[in-house]
Amino acid sequence: SDFQVKIRGFRIELGEIESALLGYPGIDRAVVNTSGDRLAGYVVPAAGSLLDTSAVLAHARARLAPHMVPATVTVLDAVPVTANGKLDRAALPEPDFAAVRAAYRAPRNATEEVVAAAFAEGLGLDRVGLDDNYFTLGGTSLTATSVIARIAESSARAVPVQWIFTHPTPEALAHMIATAPEDSRAEDAADRSLDVLLPLRTTGTGNPVFCIHPAIGLAWCFTGLVQYLGDRPVYGLQSPALTDPDLRVDSLQDLAARYVQRIRSVQPDGPYHLVGYSVGGQIAHEMAVQLTGVGEEVATLAMLDTHLAEGFGHTTEKPTVAALLAELGAVVPGDENAAATTDRAVEVLRRTGGLFAGVTVDDLDSVHRVFTQTVDLALAHRPSTPSGLDLLYFGAADSVDASTGVSAWRPHISGEILEHAVPVTHQQMTSPEALAGIGPVLAQHVALADRRLARS
Repeated sequence: SDFQVKIRGFRIELGEIESALLGYPGIDRAVVNTSGDRLAGYVVPAAGSLLDTSAVLAHARARLAPHMVPATVTVLDAVPVTANGKLDRAALPEPDFAAVRAAYRAPRNATEEVVAAAFAEGLGLDRVGLDDNYFTLGGTSLTATSVIARIAESSARAVPVQWIFTHPTPEALAHMIATAPEDSRAEDAADRSLDVLLPLRTTGTGNPVFCIHPAIGLAWCFTGLVQYLGDRPVYGLQSPALTDPDLRVDSLQDLAARYVQRIRSVQPDGPYHLVGYSVGGQIAHEMAVQLTGVGEEVATLAMLDTHLAEGFGHTTEKPTVAALLAELGAVVPGDENAAATTDRAVEVLRRTGGLFAGVTVDDLDSVHRVFTQTVDLALAHRPSTPSGLDLLYFGAADSVDASTGVSAWRPHISGEILEHAVPVTHQQMTSPEALAGIGPVLAQHVALADRRLARS
């Protein structure tokens, strides 16, 4: 009567799980039931809502302990009821557990066993097969660091953390670990992780989502977003200056044109879905201007706390190394002098841990150079106003000057503006906590846009 069950030794309150599912946008009713030793979720969408069950599960993982996350979610037109109008749990359809993940393939050698075990431990799962994608199962850029550390310790080999982004299944990552020469590991990882078009996920049936970097020029921060976006490819756009120090870009329009060329190499025609974080939102807007200018459809333009300065012109003050560390999410102990140079900043990053703990002084010098150049381009840019363009805007709670946030974009957006407040700071906009709120909203927006355009 109290809807408590016991699964694998854990006493679970089903109502708590149902409440978590109801927190996903577009769900009108949620029910959780047991099937053997697993939990099964059932949801009824609100009128006009299109639900992606993988995004719903990702939403649940961000809010519940691993043992409380349903193994599957089934979409129903309505929940079955008895003659008295009460929920009829016995009439709920059997869950299709086989459809939740790729068919299980067991590890075939010691390296695959190490990687699969580290994935399972990091994700709180009983087991992970060779074809299971770490990020699709709920992994994030932050948890990836500890998973890679486990793998490196167990295999006694150097494993760059960036490899998990380009090789996110146990089979692919184990093959990389087993075949890459020791003396080329760092160089190979850097080459792949700094590509202008960074493949975060290359498979899927939906139109791709392209994520444009913040001022630091790196798109690694978007890895945690992949799990929410359903069955579609996801790519990051990164500054070409990271790999070409002699490159000179004269304007933000020029940079956007380079990125438009890159995204059209994998998706020649629209509709396009563009997401930009911080300065990346300005670049995404200019990309949308250029794409719509040649008759292409931009179905999604989303910004994560993108601000416009009150005026235009080049910055007269070079961004500091401490400001760069803040963009990387690192905490500077004491005053800014603790990170006055890149040598000291690297030490701060190593102490802080996380995704950037392994960067070198040369890496940070390159990122700082790109950081300065990108801020300069953004301050000099004058946005135009393309016709028929909507904006999905996510604003950070610490954005104290509203005049430079979403309101500053109103003269440059001719269509509808949808605004969502995110209870984090600007630097935390791609943290797991922030993406747990942003991801489902963005996923639904993208799915509905594709659906609308398919009908037209």
